[in-house]
Amino acid sequence: MTGHHPGQPQPEHRHVRLSEIAGAAGVSKATASRALRDPDSVSAASLAKVQQALAILGAAGHSPETQHIGRPQPAGPGTGEPLIALIKPAVSAGNVDPYSRLAEILTNRMFALRIAVVHVEAIAERNAALADTILGDDHGGPKVSGAIVVGGGAAGALAGMLGERGLPLIRISNARHDDGISRIYLDATGGIDTAVAHLVHLGHRRIGLAVLRDSAAPARIAGFRKAMAGILHIPATRDQAPVVEAAGGAMAGVAAADELLDLRCTAVIVCAPSLSFGLLEAAQRLKLDVPRDLSLLTVGDVPDADVVQPPLSQVVYDWTTVAQSAIDEIRTMIAAGEKRVHVDYTVDPDLVLRASAVPPQRR
Repeated sequence: MTGHHPGQPQPEHRHVRLSEIAGAAGVSKATASRALRDPDSVSAASLAKVQQALAILGAAGHSPETQHIGRPQPAGPGTGEPLIALIKPAVSAGNVDPYSRLAEILTNRMFALRIAVVHVEAIAERNAALADTILGDDHGGPKVSGAIVVGGGAAGALAGMLGERGLPLIRISNARHDDGISRIYLDATGGIDTAVAHLVHLGHRRIGLAVLRDSAAPARIAGFRKAMAGILHIPATRDQAPVVEAAGGAMAGVAAADELLDLRCTAVIVCAPSLSFGLLEAAQRLKLDVPRDLSLLTVGDVPDADVVQPPLSQVVYDWTTVAQSAIDEIRTMIAAGEKRVHVDYTVDPDLVLRASAVPPQRR
């Protein structure tokens, strides 16, 4: 992270190349150039990315190109507005980021509020250095005022380090963590109840569950078996309510799908994007039709779920509401200082019906 404070020596106010801005923003040089010279000629999303890059690079107002920006810039530290870190775990190759849509909404909303955002990808072996960078101003950048932490794993570990050192934090995750950090808990077990009830209503009795092998898995599995027992009035043993725990990646999803298909499931509830895509691939390899031969219902956000074939029925969260709640709470915490209060919300997902779940075929 780099940045500039008013009054710093002139050498800090370097001319930033267009290629640097484009690279930091993740857009083409042409798009970055248009955003700088004619903001109305690019989309709001592209403009927000360029504005974020300028805030991170500390370039706004210090190079000829940035003088042309016609829309208000995120203010950041030194101008009365906070600089907030948006922390997520790094996504390994082959996996799909289940929080990409939430991160996009958070970023765009904070920029609309003139809040500068620093995106941080947490990696376990780098967390100590990341914590020092986020909390200190001896690395050439402004000090972060607070953080929104999305997901678990390395991001959760980094949140613990930052919380111990007094940084205002709020976590958004799908597992209950006893770390004392304010949180918005995404209750996937409630979503699994909804998924089971819907599939049973369609006529399915042989339903499987595919979950990632992580800290949220035990609660999801227990919730699944409880829902199966309560709705179908069965003991919901491992044989009656089959579960597969898988590592990340589409190939793990394929293996999980193969196992559940071998167990004669007519419907599968999937709790990770990589597993959803793996199941679709496994069905294609076996020349099975989804949803005619196998119904699929996902719990959690799958990118482009409405345009894949078939469009995926989902139990999803209202990311807009979640994002706004997190922003409101972190701003309140920053303003309260040491008097900030602990918050603990639970968010239940909603059922979105598309084409991947239908009544089972009679055989």
